[in-house]
Amino acid sequence: MNMTKHDLRLLMLHEFKLGHNAFEASANINRAWGEESTRDRTVRRWFGKFWSGDESLKDGEGRERLGSLENEQLHAVVEQNLRQSVREMSQTLGVSIATISRHLKIIGKVKKLDKWVPHELNANQKLRRFEVCSKLSLRNTNDPFLDRIVPCDEKSRRPADPTRGNKSNSLTSPSGAVGHSRRS
Repeated sequence: MNMTKHDLRLLMLHEFKLGHNAFEASANINRAWGEESTRDRTVRRWFGKFWSGDESLKDGEGRERLGSLENEQLHAVVEQNLRQSVREMSQTLGVSIATISRHLKIIGKVKKLDKWVPHELNANQKLRRFEVCSKLSLRNTNDPFLDRIVPCDEKSRRPADPTRGNKSNSLTSPSGAVGHSRRS
């Protein structure tokens, strides 16, 4: 038998009137109607409402849930316009922004460069990345680029050339290769 929210709230009110605390009420309800029937936090919130004298079983202002959302609906809306915002999607589907964000994560969509894209790479994208990485690795093995970098520290400076009037600021690598020179 499925319990509606109204039925659960009625049980919470009953437990409240019996004088049980929120923890005992939650344990009793879960024991009788199955684990995960209700949560301690929910029971505490309703007990607080009952303590204040409000014994109505309706949600307070702003607590009503917006419409439910199917992942297929969201997927269709996202594919219709990949550049729309979460706010626009929430207005289109009539649900909260948090619900849209949660469902986007479930269907594996992330926003990159102002466009909703799948979070996972497809087979072609994975193959292309592997090829590029392999080529770069092979290129570095055959022609290491780090050996061509010229350090710019004081030890690598050439002494001033007396024939040029001490204005030489050329840099050399430790092996003696000339790097770039700065004009004065």
